[in-house]
Amino acid sequence: MGEEDTFGEWFNKLILEAEIMDPRYPVKGLCVWLPYGMELRNRILSVIRGLLLETGHREVLFPLLIPEDLFRREEKHIRGFGNQVYWVTRGGEEELGVKLVLRPTSETAMYPMFSLWIRSHTDLPLKVFQIVSVFRYETKMTKPMIRMREVTTFKEAHTVHSSREEAEEQVREAVSLYSRFFERLCIPYVITKRPKWDTFAGADYSLAFDTLLPDGRVLQIGTVHFLGQNFSRVFEIKFLKPNGEHEYAYQTCYGISERVVAATLVLHADEVGPCLPPSLAPIQAVIVPIPFKEEREPEAFAEEVRGELERRGFRVVLDRRDLRPG
Repeated sequence: MGEEDTFGEWFNKLILEAEIMDPRYPVKGLCVWLPYGMELRNRILSVIRGLLLETGHREVLFPLLIPEDLFRREEKHIRGFGNQVYWVTRGGEEELGVKLVLRPTSETAMYPMFSLWIRSHTDLPLKVFQIVSVFRYETKMTKPMIRMREVTTFKEAHTVHSSREEAEEQVREAVSLYSRFFERLCIPYVITKRPKWDTFAGADYSLAFDTLLPDGRVLQIGTVHFLGQNFSRVFEIKFLKPNGEHEYAYQTCYGISERVVAATLVLHADEVGPCLPPSLAPIQAVIVPIPFKEEREPEAFAEEVRGELERRGFRVVLDRRDLRPG
């Protein structure tokens, strides 16, 4: 980042010139992923998806729309998100009988289904995740990837357990999983237990992963929440114990977003552009043939080099543009 640039100016220039994202879409808080950014995003998602699958999580996909009655069922959750939701009130020209919410997060979409799936202690633990868009009506100044109205890369994991001890062990597993994830991305972080006023709506307690941006500001890049029995009591997620008694389940949830992509970029970039960890870089090598006068041999040799590098597993670009190198 150049000394004359503010972080915001530098970041906007970075994501446009590196073809990461275009923020000029004509709706505030919505952006377009560009090809290089999309590939970087997908490589980061492949890391977290792999870690989740390795630890027994299974991938699901829930609908975008949540009926108003389900959304309003958990009172604390509503207080946390009530002013941030988008409402769907019409279908074509007709008013809907039940208003629908564009999901700001998926607890109230998933948990009614969990209550149908879970009957016995043998159905537990349940560990699922999805990677989806969520929508939040941000009234503050929006910033690409950091504060969006459509969060396009929301990875949320949700787990259900038969005891408090097992659920708290799952919190520790989630912290370990995210620690390995951020280390793979070469992102430094600190873990803090959030104060009550900053605890996720409906959670007993929340843990957050924070990193430091070049301008000295703190960016929250991941969260882990212990939900206790708060949601299971509301959504009737109960299971039959071995002794024949029923008990409400214990739950956790944890999430990341494209803030992780932003952190990866800004912590591995300078005034020239991104210099990404090799495992994440969409392009690992660029070959620039420099012919002398009309000589064409360097280009043929460059093709050979590219082929050899690609056979060895490198992601290579041969730059044939009619531009002067340097």
